Amino acid sequence: MTFRLLARGGQRFTSLGTRQVHGPVLHSRSLAVIPNLKASTNAFTLKSAASLTLRRNMSSRAAGGSAPRIRTIPFHPVPALMILTALLCLGVGLYEYFLSDLQKYPAPVRQALRRALYYQNKNDIPLSLKYFREALELAVGSPELERDGAPLTGIMIQLGTYLASLGRNPEAKQTLTLALRHLLGLENDCIIRDQTEGSVSTDTAEKKPDSAMFEEDVSALDPFVQKKVVGIAQKLGDIHAAMRRDDEAEKWYTWAVEHLLRISSRPTSKYGDDGDGLVFDKEHMPKWLTNTELGGSLETLGQFYADRNKYKYAMPLYLQALTLAGVDTCHATVIMNNLSEGFAAMGRLEEAKNWAERGVELAQNPNTRKANKDGEICDDTCGVLLYNLGMIYEQMDDKTGAMVFYSKAKKHGQEFKNIDVVQEANQALRRLQ
Repeated sequence: MTFRLLARGGQRFTSLGTRQVHGPVLHSRSLAVIPNLKASTNAFTLKSAASLTLRRNMSSRAAGGSAPRIRTIPFHPVPALMILTALLCLGVGLYEYFLSDLQKYPAPVRQALRRALYYQNKNDIPLSLKYFREALELAVGSPELERDGAPLTGIMIQLGTYLASLGRNPEAKQTLTLALRHLLGLENDCIIRDQTEGSVSTDTAEKKPDSAMFEEDVSALDPFVQKKVVGIAQKLGDIHAAMRRDDEAEKWYTWAVEHLLRISSRPTSKYGDDGDGLVFDKEHMPKWLTNTELGGSLETLGQFYADRNKYKYAMPLYLQALTLAGVDTCHATVIMNNLSEGFAAMGRLEEAKNWAERGVELAQNPNTRKANKDGEICDDTCGVLLYNLGMIYEQMDDKTGAMVFYSKAKKHGQEFKNIDVVQEANQALRRLQ
């Protein structure tokens, strides 16, 4: 039985939001070499998660094979909002864009958008959707708006993410896929404009299938557009995952990650005699891409695999994400806990113990919480890590060590008012007494 703090980058570039990977994780045509990482190096950090979840995976010895239970750890929302700032900039959160740039739209579109945003703010879902769809229909038919421009695709992205937030995933998928097609120029050739009449018609025969998007050279696009493309791809991964379409979700996640790794890599040979082999090099990252954003993408895909018990794919992602960031925030403790849980699930208990101990040490360091003023995350994670250490010692048949850490977890939970940790620690202590 183990607790796990999950880190979701989520939208992610998640909620929008990658890794040293070999094998089937990446379906890359050009990323042949990605650096090896070891779990024994110094501590690391990562700054990209949308939520923390306390997850208990019951071992067959402790719980007779009962199903895992998911519980949410309450924590102050400010750290999560700070973490999400870097993710939302990748193209998903466009509400402010509309508020500041409505004048770029033709009058009929502008009027419908104002109404859509007004009713969305009032939480009137039927009317907000009605006017968003009206605005989109008018925008698509307007000769004044470019097919791949920010105004038109902005409406699609706003509507798609809004639909996803309402749980209307099939509609969200359709809308965001359309936005991506427009951004990649797949809809441009399908539109025939009559310059004299200003009319618009669609030649459906020339449309490329959605699968053609995965063959497009995203690196040729403007950096801001690349951010939006990656953000939408990861959001589509989220949506497909929520719809239990794991193969499609993996395809979107890995496509986004492959692009970020590709543009952040250099040839394996400076003489060009190694074919198209590439190796990730932090110094080759484009200026518009931050460590936080790339790390968030790695973590998102890592979490996808971890949630499906594919830890051999998840662990390298977590490790490279941590390597990118360095050690100076409380969110590093979340990733260390994920690593500990993963190694425990793989039966590598000594490595699981080492990562949990390093996470506790980092969480209890008073300087850690100063970096991003995210001490609440340190406090929550520390309790879970202490409990996890108890679980690890119990699995190692060290009853005394297990009781020591369960007691520490209980004390920590009481001090920081973490009811979940207190309750679970109490149950564990009663079981061992």
